[in-house]
Amino acid sequence: MDLMSASMDTWLLLVAVAILIGLDKSFLPGAGVLGIGFLAAVIPARQASGITLALIIVADWAAIWAYRKDVDWRALLRLLPNIVVGVVLGSGFLLVADNAATKRTIGVLIVAFVLINIAVMARNRHRRATPATAPTTPAAAPTTADHTADLTAGDDGQGGRGSAGEGATAGGTTTGTGTRRRVSPKSLLFGVLAGFATMVANAAGPITSLYFLSEGFAVVRFLGTTAWLFLILNLIKLPFSLSLGMLTGSDLRPVAIMVPVIVATVLVGRQLARRVDRRVFTTLVLILSAVAGVILLV
Repeated sequence: MDLMSASMDTWLLLVAVAILIGLDKSFLPGAGVLGIGFLAAVIPARQASGITLALIIVADWAAIWAYRKDVDWRALLRLLPNIVVGVVLGSGFLLVADNAATKRTIGVLIVAFVLINIAVMARNRHRRATPATAPTTPAAAPTTADHTADLTAGDDGQGGRGSAGEGATAGGTTTGTGTRRRVSPKSLLFGVLAGFATMVANAAGPITSLYFLSEGFAVVRFLGTTAWLFLILNLIKLPFSLSLGMLTGSDLRPVAIMVPVIVATVLVGRQLARRVDRRVFTTLVLILSAVAGVILLV
């Protein structure tokens, strides 16, 4: 379909999608999933996927510029090798599973992670509300439930370790005294699942959002790190989309027209992100992640 000759309604929808993608990269991770669904409803799905990938790459570059001082390279480099493993596993899975089953699988995982995060947040809130008392018996050994919760919650009792660069790296490889740790089971789990999800359903966003959310990143550090992560992933995927004919030269013209819309939205989103309360941000990310999971389920 030639978008340059499309109706005004289609162009207005394309503008809305560009705005959602810009917000996804600068303020509300997960909003872009809604935009992709809207566009696929009015143009062929393969073309919609290719065009949105191009729009997302533009937004990635804009977000990297907007948050150029707010990236946690240690967290990024810790997650990327695990994502590569997930991409390889996802490629193998695609050889034996159909598209519908794959999307539902990813949807179930996303919803499950959202519920786990909500449960951990509720438990931590309950602990903070309970008055502290002096222990009368030796501390009990950690239970399996505690270990499971630690996969999604950080070390500060509030679902994270605070802003990166404040003594220890989130999910870190070193302690405050410089002692090296083993690879974090949480980064391994989320990284592999994110790689798997991006390969089979373009759905890594909600999974990585939940990972960085559980690490307790400050809002701008969260957004800056995810911007670099997805630029790398999307540039890797771009040649495959081109070779499959999902993105053509004629599609790049409407993408170019949307560049000012995306850049303006990213700049507005950056201002909002620097003012939003982290609890509000956490709630919005969880809601949009849940919506993304449900979209994949239906």
